[in-house]
This record gives sequence, structure tokens and C-alpha cells, in this order.
Amino acid sequence: MMTASLPFRNAFGLVRNAFAPAILLAASLTILPAIAQELRNPEQMGPYPVGVTSMQFDDASRPDPDLGPRPLRTEIWYPAIDAARGMPKNLYSEFILRASVPGALDAANESLNSYKKGLTVAELEKTYKNVAVRDVQVRDGKWPLIVFSHGSGGTRVGYVFFTEFMASHGFIVMAADHIGNSRYTVVNGKVVAAGGPRGQASSADRPKDVSFLIDVATRMNSGSDGRFAGRIDLDKIGAAGMSFGGSTTQNVVEREKRVKAGVMMAPGGPTGDRTNFSTPIFMMIGTEDNTIHAVGNTRNRAYYEASKGPHYLCEIKDAGHYTFTSVDQYNSEYGNGIGHGKRVNTAPDQDVTYLPPDESHKIINAYALAFFGVYVRDQPGYQTFLKQNHYGDKIIYKSGE
Repeated sequence: MMTASLPFRNAFGLVRNAFAPAILLAASLTILPAIAQELRNPEQMGPYPVGVTSMQFDDASRPDPDLGPRPLRTEIWYPAIDAARGMPKNLYSEFILRASVPGALDAANESLNSYKKGLTVAELEKTYKNVAVRDVQVRDGKWPLIVFSHGSGGTRVGYVFFTEFMASHGFIVMAADHIGNSRYTVVNGKVVAAGGPRGQASSADRPKDVSFLIDVATRMNSGSDGRFAGRIDLDKIGAAGMSFGGSTTQNVVEREKRVKAGVMMAPGGPTGDRTNFSTPIFMMIGTEDNTIHAVGNTRNRAYYEASKGPHYLCEIKDAGHYTFTSVDQYNSEYGNGIGHGKRVNTAPDQDVTYLPPDESHKIINAYALAFFGVYVRDQPGYQTFLKQNHYGDKIIYKSGE
């Protein structure tokens, strides 16, 4: 583990540490003159406004006995035109199609109640923070793709701290409700809850959902959706996910050759046998995770240690499972990584104040951006940031090739 002071930007836009050896700085400036201007401070939101759109995609290769082709309600965040800066921001109710589908509002309110008793969509919208503008024009350019997978019982929209951040830095981010495992989803004009045969098949279906979204992105890039035609760089694809979604990402990295790198946040679901040890991976965990517990963290550390290609581990000490979500917007004292709680893995039952979301999310986003910058977007200059611990004893940080 290495510790160092907080990073800063030099005149070239390159983020480095104030105490990095001079030889590293000299090397970075030697190899980076052509792309240095593209490097951004990974601790800050990117330079682009963010757009968001909601769509349903149907996988005809996997028919559902009740719904026809497997339907996936999908959110897409993307770099938007400059005019978006002055436009009204997305409302939480727009994630549920403004409650136009019977039962959608009740399902959303019930979901929010699981995080904080009495919380409703109407109440949440008074405080909800996001920067995206709905259905605004996609920015000119060719943007790398990240496919994000939510946790068990979560939804596609519960991680805006990450999805919007990556879009602001020039990535298109697709996230679907894994039908049967998402708490609820709205497809085919109806609300579908978690559970049943769909839920039981989640381990097999989730990685296929991710691959299907890449297929969809390929068609969109070819013109099936004019907004995204020619806008997606299909040679630069990453995967990310949290909890069951983190394990889904492990399975995707194993089987999906179009994915160049994967970020796994607190993986906690089933995985198959591992044979791919070379694809770049970034493992992120919370020491005080009260969902996957010490046994889950041990398993995830072992996954990191067994990797043979570029591999990174960031363990946030005063963090839990929900550190890696935007649940703090629903309940600032939810526990298990948000607000206050009890230690479960280092000093059981000892009180803990979890690292505030603005700090933990900064760590998660900064390292994920640098990682995807190097291994998806071909920006080796981010290695200077990626190779070091910039947050002292707040984290345990490791890397290897």
C-alpha cells in the first residue's frame, strides 16, 4: 500500500501527485503531448453537460412466457450539447415515465419506503439532485460505452453519482433494470415486480442482459436510433456494476470479449468458474460491508490477488455496502455505508461514522475514471493518478500488472 497527498492538475491538464517522483512526471510529459489536453481532473465533474433518456429494448432471443421478448427498461446517460447547461434538470418521476403507467407511482413509492419510511416520489423530488437533462441532443463525437449493472433488488437509476459523472467525462452509460431482479420495472405498459421464475434465473440472465445492451448499442450506432448514430465507439467498451451487479460484471468480463475492462463494486452475487485472468479489473469494496460481510470481502480480495492482467483494489475503510450507491439521496442515515452504524468486520458493534458520500463517491469516481481512461479510452496519462493512493489512511490501495 502507498500513501500520498491529494492530487493536483499541472499546466498540461494531467493529474498527478505533488510528491510523485520527477522521473514519472518527466515520462508522462514525454509520452503525452498529443493527448494531455484530453486529461481531466478525475476528482471533478467533467466538462460536458449530461443528457438522459429512457427506452425499452426487447431481446427476441430470450422470450418471456408472459411478456414476449425479454423486455429491458434501460436508462442511457450521455454527453449532451452545450445548450443543455441552461435547461431544466431531469425529475425523479421521469424515471418512472411520469407515473403514466398504472401502478408505477405506487411501486416507486413502495421502493422508496424501503429506504426511508414515508418517503414518496413527490417528497424526494424536493431534494433530489442530478445534473442530467432529459432527451436533450447528444453531443457530436464518438463516445466510449460503459454498461452498468445494478444490485439485487435495486434499479437502474440508483447510482446517478457514478452514471452522470462518467457521462460528464465523455462516456455513454447504459443501465437496464434486470427484470425479475430489479425491485420493480415498467415494461410493456405494466409494472413487473421482482421474484418468481425471472428472479430465479437472474444469475444466468444478467450477463446476457449486458451483452444484449452492447448489441443494442451496436444497432443504435448503425442508425436504429438517429440520436446515437455514429456516436458510440464500439471498440471502447467497459462494464461496471455494484453488489449482484459487481458479480455480473465479473461474469461479463469472463465471457464478453467486447468488454475491455471491468469495475466491480462490492460484488456479492454468484459467479461462474474463472478462466479469464487477464482482462483489466478494478475491485472496490468497503471494509465495514454489512451485506457481503467479511467472507464476501475476503472472496473479493482473492479475486483481485488471482488476477494476472492489470488489476487494482480500493478498499474504503469506513464504508459499507451502500457506499457504492446513491441511496444517500433517499436516506442520509440509512446505515451500512451511509450516515452512522456499527462496525461489523474490524471491531464488531463499535460505532462508526461512515465516510461522507461526497468523499466516498469522489474516491470511487476518480479511480473508475482513471481506470476506464487507461484501459478503455486509451489514455495512458491517467496511469500517473491510477498507480497511487491519493487518500491516505481512508483507503487500502493496491495495484499490479
